[in-house]
Amino acid sequence: MKKQGRRSRTIFAVPAAIGAASLLGLFLGLTGDGLCDLFAWLLVGLAPLTMAAVLLRRSPN
Repeated sequence: MKKQGRRSRTIFAVPAAIGAASLLGLFLGLTGDGLCDLFAWLLVGLAPLTMAAVLLRRSPN
């Protein structure tokens, strides 16, 4: 049972980090100006860039 819990954490760690980065980027975009806007674009753009990288690396079956 303990291995199952550890495996769930490793499976959901990266999506949770991407989600947290997106939320932080949205917050920075709404509250900041100037350099905060740059960080907001980078953090919000992390999710689509990650999905594109995974789809491009995937081998066709």
